[in-house]
Order: sequence, then structure tokens, then C-alpha cells
Amino acid sequence: MQRSEWDFENNIENDQDSVAWPGSPEERVDHLGVRTALVVLCAAFFIAAIWLVTRPSFEKCSALDNTAERAACFDTLRRDLLKPPAKGAEIPKN
Repeated sequence: MQRSEWDFENNIENDQDSVAWPGSPEERVDHLGVRTALVVLCAAFFIAAIWLVTRPSFEKCSALDNTAERAACFDTLRRDLLKPPAKGAEIPKN
């Protein structure tokens, strides 16, 4: 007699389908790789979010009360915006 996959009342001892952990070492390595990739991706998103929050912006510079700090913030923002791209067609080749 075949047992249904959704038959919850008929438990069979030592059944391979009811094991919570993967059976083969290859499946464990696959799960570890996926989890590691997710952790690295979450860390990368966290670093990107921190970078975006700490970047100077017009709103942050305008909100400063001290004129010297405001001018320094706008100078930093201007320098950041005027940087040439890291790669592109306009960079001369040496």
C-alpha cells in the first residue's frame, strides 16, 4: 500500500521522507552555500545602506545651522559630484 504524502495520521518509523535534515553530504553543502550567500548579500545591503545614509546630500547640508559646517558640507558634496567616473570613454589611455 502506498502512503500519501499528506497522510498525517499514519506515521511510519524510520521513514526517509520524514527526516528534518538533508540526507546526503552534498545537500548539506548546498544548503550551507545558499545560507552563506544570503549572509553575504545581507551584509552587502547593510554596508550599501550605511554608505547611502552617511553620504552628504543637499538636504543634510541645508539643515546645518553653523555656516562654516554648511559651507564645508557643500564643498565636500561638490567635490564628490565633480569626480570623473572610474571607467568610461573620456578617460585617456596611458
